[in-house]
Order: sequence, then structure tokens, then C-alpha cells
Amino acid sequence: MLKKEELFLGEINREIEREITVVVLASIKKTVNKEMETLKLLRKRIRNQVRNQVAKQIGIELRKRLPEITTKMKDEVRKTSVEIMNQLKRQTGRKLEKEVIEQVKEKTHTLQEQMEESERKAIIDGLTGAFNRRFFENKLEDEIQLAKRFRSKLSLVMFDIDHFKPINDTYGHQAGDIILQEVAETVKECLSSTDSLCRYGGEEFAVIMPDTPIEKAIDIAERIRKAIEEHTFYSGDTLINMTVSLGVSEYPSHGILKEVIIEKADSALYKAKHDGRNNTKIAIK
Repeated sequence: MLKKEELFLGEINREIEREITVVVLASIKKTVNKEMETLKLLRKRIRNQVRNQVAKQIGIELRKRLPEITTKMKDEVRKTSVEIMNQLKRQTGRKLEKEVIEQVKEKTHTLQEQMEESERKAIIDGLTGAFNRRFFENKLEDEIQLAKRFRSKLSLVMFDIDHFKPINDTYGHQAGDIILQEVAETVKECLSSTDSLCRYGGEEFAVIMPDTPIEKAIDIAERIRKAIEEHTFYSGDTLINMTVSLGVSEYPSHGILKEVIIEKADSALYKAKHDGRNNTKIAIK
């Protein structure tokens, strides 16, 4: 009888142990699952923070390296086209289909044209075809630095179309635009390949003349003045006589800073206007 009771108690103890084990394992599993969820959320949060930080840093680096990246893009366009051609030659044993070659050339040429057009628009005045104000500011600064380095002279001619506002008022802005275009084309014919004609603003233009002493710049300014005076301008069938007033300054005689060189030439220009227009004045030292 005692032995049966012991067996019965043993069975009860084992059942209790099994139940305890089940409860403990369930508790452990619940705790582990909870911790795993916490770890997943933490890992996701850390990953997002790292991704945002990396993206921010990449953006900063891209802004810094944009000019370098643009240059590399051009190089890669040329390099890629050559590599494609060479690869096709190797794959077909130099028996390339004409259509494939033309497609590669056309795509490369189109991409280069698009990039060159974007660069051109960034520095060219859309109406007159002269360089724009942004180009003028950068170019003049660069040429002053070169003149300083090589101890050479640099001249700046600034000129303004006389009585331009009445032209717009009388004949309309379209006529005024045509005159601006013709003035720019006429002036370009008076300049050398190293000179830069820029539209400074409105009807005012500037010519940067590297390695040019003021005596030569005055001769060129007079050539410009006479060319405009003798040019035939029309608005429809109406003949319009146009003239320009010009001011000339020189680096380093009239200043060593870009702003001073511009101010001196501009002041000389308005002195020319004050003295009757259609003439050239030299900046005062």
C-alpha cells in the first residue's frame, strides 16, 4: 500500500514539475519575444539615423564637389563612348553594324551638345549674344589677376546707347531689342579674339581688353563709336540714327580693384554723356 502511495505522489510531483516547466518556458518565451521586438525597433531607429546622417553628409559633399563632378561627367561621356565602341569591336570582330555605330555617336553627340548648351546659357545674354553680367564680373576679376601676375596692362571700355529710351517709347520694345542686337554685332566686328563684349545691363555694354594699354583701348573705343554712328538702323521702313557714349579705364593706372576699374570707366562714360554724347572719355586718375 505504501509503495502505491509513493508511486502516486511521484507521478503528482512529475506532473507539477511539467506544469511549472511549461509556465516558466512560456514566461521566458514571452520575455524573449518582447526583447526581440525592442531590439528590432532599436535597430530600425539606429539604421534610420545612420541613413539620414549619411544622406546629409552626401548632400554636403555633392554641393562642394559639383564643379568637379560636372567636369568628370564630360570626361566620362567621352570615355564611355570610346569604351563602348572598343567593346563592340571586340565582340563582333571589327564587323560592327553601321546602325549601332551611328546610334552610339548620335547619343554621345547629343549629350555633349546638351551640356555645352547649358554651359553657354549660363554665360551668354539671351538677347544680344554678348556675354552676360555674371561672366563679366568673373572674367574681369580673372584678367586683373593675370595682369597683376605678368605685370601687364588691362583696359576696360564701357559704353551706353544714346537716347535709347525714346526709341523704345516711339517704336516699341521689339525695335529696341533689334537695335541692341545690331549694336552688339557691330561692336564685335571692331574687337580682337581676345576681347570680351559683355552686356552690363539694359543698353549699357562693357568690353574687357586683356594686355591692352589705354592708348590702344581709346583707338578701339573710337572705332566702336564711329562704327555705330555710321551703321544704318531701321524700324520697319524708318531710318534711325544711333550713337554711343564711351568711357575707358586702365589697370593699374586707374585702380587695382575690379570695383574701382568699373567705377572709373562708368564715371568717364557719364562724363561723355554730359558733354554732349557720341564721344569717348578717359577715366580720371
